[in-house]
Order: sequence, then C-alpha cells, then structure tokens
Amino acid sequence: MATRGVAEFVQSVVKQAGGVSASNLYEFTIAAPSKLTYHFDANGSELLRGGDVGKNIFLMQLLCNEIQLPGVTYAGVDVKMPHKGITQKFAGGKVYNELDVSFILDAESTPLKFFRSWQDFIMGVRRLPENYNEVGGEYDRAYQQTYAQTYYDEYCADIVIKKLEKSNLSVKSKNAGDDYRTGWSARLAHAYPYTISSIPYSAGPASAVKVSVGFYYEYSHLTYEKGSAGEYSSSRVGGDTTLGMNDQLRSIQSGFA
Repeated sequence: MATRGVAEFVQSVVKQAGGVSASNLYEFTIAAPSKLTYHFDANGSELLRGGDVGKNIFLMQLLCNEIQLPGVTYAGVDVKMPHKGITQKFAGGKVYNELDVSFILDAESTPLKFFRSWQDFIMGVRRLPENYNEVGGEYDRAYQQTYAQTYYDEYCADIVIKKLEKSNLSVKSKNAGDDYRTGWSARLAHAYPYTISSIPYSAGPASAVKVSVGFYYEYSHLTYEKGSAGEYSSSRVGGDTTLGMNDQLRSIQSGFA
C-alpha cells in the first residue's frame, strides 16, 4: 500500500470535512427566566454595566477564557449470571459531568459580580439596596444572612454552548451572510452556579485575573448542523497502515491556524 503523505492527508481532511476544528471558536448564552432577569435588571445599575442582561452576557462571552462541553458517563451494572466466568457490565444510570467555565476579569469584575448576584438571588435576595455592597451597607450591618431560598424554577437557567466553525459553511449560513456556522449546540437544562472559585492575587509579575464558575444542571442535549463538504468516502480517505492517525495529526499543527 502506498504511503499517504501529510499534504495528501490535509487535502483529504479539507475536502471531506472542511478542515480541522479550532478550539478558540465558541460562544455561549444564558436563557434566564423572567424573575432572574428582573433581578439582574433591577440591580444592574449598581453592580453591572447597566441593567441589560444581554449586554452583560455579550461582554462575558468576550471575557470567557475557557469553556467545555461536559462529558457523559454511564454507570455500569455488573451482571454475572448469563455466562459462567464472565462479568458483563450493563449500562446503568446516565451521569452528566459538571460544567466549569473560566473568565478573565475586566476592571469592573463583571463576571464575578454577575454570578455572585445570581447566587444572592438563589438565597432570596430580591432587590439590593443602593449601599448593599458597600462597607457599612445593608449586607455588612446585618446580624445574620439567612434568607428564604428562591424556588428552583426561578433561579435555574438554560445555558447554550455553541461550537463555531469558520470553514465548510452550510447553505443556511451562506444565505444568512454569516462568517461562521454552528457545528453543534449543547443545551444544559436548568443550570445554576453552585461554586465560584477563590481569586488569588500576588506581588509577582502582573497577569490577567481569572475566576472559575462551576454549574450544576440536569441534563445536556446536542443538536448538529451539517456543513457543505462532501460525504465521507472510504475510497478517497482510505486508511493507511504505514502512518497512524495520531502521527498524521501531529504533523499538521498548522491546520489549527
């Protein structure tokens, strides 16, 4: 069998699938329910960049340093009865991994304020007084900070993560004049921020300050948009026993540019 060269491999990938997927093309949005949206709107002038939730989410898209598509794991159930000496693992419960998102903080610490405000809403803080977050303000002077927790459906929001691709635009994307197409969309249903990481500061060389936010959610659902590249053809992309797939991928790092 003839050896497949790197150039031929790259050409095949581009022809068949439109190229290699880049890790830095993505976006996300938060579909907040009405009462949570009102909470952000009512307190936006004090905490965020105005009361418009959409503007704050757009800014956080720009500040989003890292996001992930959470994995899915099936819990195995051991079954020993059907075949002597053989243990079969039947698919059991479906477990969705938690979502972790990292943000770079701007000078106003917008992501930190946004998600801390969301957590305040979960514990029943509906309207923040003007001096709520100031030294000596309402929160600072209170003797105890226990609130009646908000209803589950009111503080949970769907998070939609989209993987963008700049090549292999679909007919739908071309007709709309878009520069990118959506390779897939993942909807994480009923999510809320259960943890906000500590933020370290030091006297060393200056670097961007980051914060990580962890989310619980119920389940995730993926939808896909097919690009315009040709169908997979084994006769054109056929396997090559002389050069493994991992070896070929290591040789085309330029394909991510």
